Amino acid sequence: MKHPLLAAAAAITAVLVGAACLGGPWFSVAMAAVLVIAAALGWPQLLGAPARKSLTAVLGVSGLAAVGAVSLWPGQSSGEGPTAFGASLIEPIAVCMALGVVAAFMVQLFRGSGSPQRLESTAGTITGVAVVCAGAGWVALARYDAGPLAVSVGLSLALAALAGLVPFPGRSGRGLAAGLSLVLAGVVPVVVEPLWPASWGALSLPAAVVAGLLGGLVLVLTGRTAPDRGLGRPLGRRAAVALGVAPVAVVGLLTYFVFRIMPV
Repeated sequence: MKHPLLAAAAAITAVLVGAACLGGPWFSVAMAAVLVIAAALGWPQLLGAPARKSLTAVLGVSGLAAVGAVSLWPGQSSGEGPTAFGASLIEPIAVCMALGVVAAFMVQLFRGSGSPQRLESTAGTITGVAVVCAGAGWVALARYDAGPLAVSVGLSLALAALAGLVPFPGRSGRGLAAGLSLVLAGVVPVVVEPLWPASWGALSLPAAVVAGLLGGLVLVLTGRTAPDRGLGRPLGRRAAVALGVAPVAVVGLLTYFVFRIMPV
């Protein structure tokens, strides 16, 4: 991420949502809602879509619904199997994603045939729905008392985003910056784990390293897809902020996957 606003948005958001998970589910709900709103306000501007208000509404409602649903979804009781209702908090996220996709198609239907950029707007909105709903993964981590893992991943994301601003010279500069981002994302948990206070909960080092590397990779790929490959100015400040917080939202769900799959 060579663009300063992209990197700053990603770094600040990652640290805040990670720390909020350590504070408990309701702190996480508040920060995840802020993340969703920031992405929803700038995503249509990033797409250059003509129907920006309606698309912002679709994204905002879908993302906030996912955050609220995860916070209220029934949890797994002791003795229940992995297929029991509430065994996975991915269920409400999937439902909200599906409803958001339907809403994206409905918006284009009401716009009528012959409206400009219907296909591009539909595809971009569906992608945005997936991104904002994935942000509810941070709430899922907080509900499962995975705050230490969330904080570690947040720090990995922050350093990975800021590493992209290092001005390496030559044609290989972007590759070196990407490599540095991945290295920092994976090393942060190794440095943090010995210093982690026991009173804050246990930090699973393998899960933190895997989630940090995945988060760093998502950040690097996001920087590659930015307008002007992140070197110039994206389509306005709101678009830059949206593109900065988007990978943080996606990593929330990825980290939840890691938490549920890997032993902690």
